[in-house]
Amino acid sequence: MAMRKVLIPLILLIFAGNVLAYPVELGIDEVLLVDNSVVTFDPSASGDGIYLRVESPDGFNSSVLGFGESLFFDGVNYTVGRFDPATGKLVLHLSGNYSKLEIVKKKDFSVKVVESFDTYTRLSLRWDGYYGINDTLRVYSNGLLVKELPVSLEWGDEVTFKVKTPPSGLLVLSFGYLGNLSRNVVLEEMEKQVEITSIERDEELHVTLLNRGDAVNATVMLTAGGLTLEKKEVHLERGEQKEVTFDRNPLQGAVAVDYGAVAQESFYFQPPDISLVSYSLDGETLKIRLKNDGGYFHGKVSVMSNSVVVGSPLYLDISLREGEEKEVAFNLTEDVDYATIVISSADFTTSVPLMLEKGLDVRFVNDYARTHLGGSATYSLVVTGKGRVELGVAGLPDSVRYAFYYGQNEVRTLNVEGSVQLTLVVSLPSFPSGFRVEAPLKFNATVNGEGYSLTLEVSGAGRLPVYGDNWLAKSNFTSEVHYLGLPYHVVWRDVTPPYIFENVTGEKIAFLYGRYVRQGEDLKLHVLSPYGDILHTSSSPEGRPDFVIFNESEFMLMVEGKGFFDSVLLVARYMEKPENVTLELERKPFGEGLEVVIINATPLRGKKLTIKSSGKNLELKAYHFTLNSEREDFDPLGTGKAVFTVKGDNVSGTMAVRSDEDFVAVVVRGEGRADLSFEVGGVGVSASEVTTRWPYLAVLGLGLLLVLAVFLEKRLG
Repeated sequence: MAMRKVLIPLILLIFAGNVLAYPVELGIDEVLLVDNSVVTFDPSASGDGIYLRVESPDGFNSSVLGFGESLFFDGVNYTVGRFDPATGKLVLHLSGNYSKLEIVKKKDFSVKVVESFDTYTRLSLRWDGYYGINDTLRVYSNGLLVKELPVSLEWGDEVTFKVKTPPSGLLVLSFGYLGNLSRNVVLEEMEKQVEITSIERDEELHVTLLNRGDAVNATVMLTAGGLTLEKKEVHLERGEQKEVTFDRNPLQGAVAVDYGAVAQESFYFQPPDISLVSYSLDGETLKIRLKNDGGYFHGKVSVMSNSVVVGSPLYLDISLREGEEKEVAFNLTEDVDYATIVISSADFTTSVPLMLEKGLDVRFVNDYARTHLGGSATYSLVVTGKGRVELGVAGLPDSVRYAFYYGQNEVRTLNVEGSVQLTLVVSLPSFPSGFRVEAPLKFNATVNGEGYSLTLEVSGAGRLPVYGDNWLAKSNFTSEVHYLGLPYHVVWRDVTPPYIFENVTGEKIAFLYGRYVRQGEDLKLHVLSPYGDILHTSSSPEGRPDFVIFNESEFMLMVEGKGFFDSVLLVARYMEKPENVTLELERKPFGEGLEVVIINATPLRGKKLTIKSSGKNLELKAYHFTLNSEREDFDPLGTGKAVFTVKGDNVSGTMAVRSDEDFVAVVVRGEGRADLSFEVGGVGVSASEVTTRWPYLAVLGLGLLLVLAVFLEKRLG
């Protein structure tokens, strides 16, 4: 009992200075960096101790220490803990005055693949050992030496080099005098250095090459049927894309590129397929429109009758790409009723017989029409003469329907004797597809293959009444184009047509609110491009007001719901935070110069917002714009329920932003230039620093655990 009373205080006294010691596990092949000091160790020759060495630019200290013994150097105490001979790991306990620790290998390196092609691989070697190296790097593949490289590197230095890419994809890197220091490199992805990116055909064959690696000389070969038709030599710089052109031009074959490795690409081109789209005879001039539904065509066109050429010139050269149409014209040297169009090239030959009908004159009464989405436009034409008429339309999107009418009957062909009047009716879908709204749509009406240019302009289908208790609503103002700042009343079923809004640059916000919120219904607000593409969609939960923030200047809006719904739609300028801005108040068709700015109020909660505006004869109003009821009361051109309303040349007002405020609406009315500025006042809630006794208890607990760990190590050692 007396011995225990002496032993316990003695142990506590020995380790009192190491209560806050930090344990570090250090390998025999590693270096411990403590600030500017370097710590290394070796087992003593006798095997019952550790030779510990600490050095710095100011000197060094070393000693053979046993378990629990310490060495003090440069303000730091190093206490020897357990040493594991099997792993070569030593536990050191550090205490004292130091700021950072780092453990690095004495000798070590890492390798990364910079780029790997089928011709070569570029590697980057980084020396990670604390002590520098002056040695020879050897690179092996399948046991064979493929490269030797003398290197002299310090800690953190890098060297980059190239080797030939091995077929196995495995490289071994090692140093001459450090046989046990090596790394395996597995090349998982090896791409072709030179790629054939495209093969195209017109009068010649065009091959495009891309070199992803170092500069290279390559041989490009064109082959067909097992024979080499042409060879070309080419030099490619890194990243260069170059086109090689061959005079020989087969429909199928292969292109091979030899650049140290071989890249090969087969090709097959569809043969030409020329068809006659339409023809017309005007006096002695025969106009022929041809279309190529196959591969590239370059050849000749001529007009013959009874095996005799009757066209002037005798032939015309023509080139047609796939899907391309072209028109050619010949003057007929003889009066013929039947002719044959001969089309020929090295790859294609065809002939098309024609019956020539003469003496038709076509005149369109109107070549322009305007209609709305879901509506129809009409064009009137008069055909005079004698002969058969074939009617058609080219250039209309697939979503647009058309029909020719003679009287009450729909016709596509007609025999004309004298003069007839026809009507072309073009019917639009209720949603833009393949065309854009508020832009002219050009297309052709064809009569016996001859095109007549027509224009169709499409307006929006939606006309909305202004929502609110102001004179605009009372006068039921509507327009095809809707304006920012005006709330509109939307009553619809399922899906509304797209509503067109004025073209305004800058960030905007579109709100949807009103009766559907009170009724707990779920609506979606879509922002569309003029072509009908959906760009943004609101995602508010069912029965919550919807809004979308967007930046497109040309846009349309569409509302989607389930069944009948009644809502309000508002689009306004948007500010993520209050910023000074200059507004140009232009008088709109509804008779007012108006700007509405919606401000994100979440960073302003609990503060005061002062709004100032300077201009001439201005009216400035501010609104809470968070609750659905507040939005329903919003009336920018009426008296409404504004927080404040001020009028004059230099006006200002202050509003308190509530703690749960989401948005604030600012209305500026007038004409001409108006400068709008903001000031944020008030003090937000701040959090005070909280201090408890827990950190101190935690430190004391860690100290006790450390004492217990050292004691157990000594008992077990």
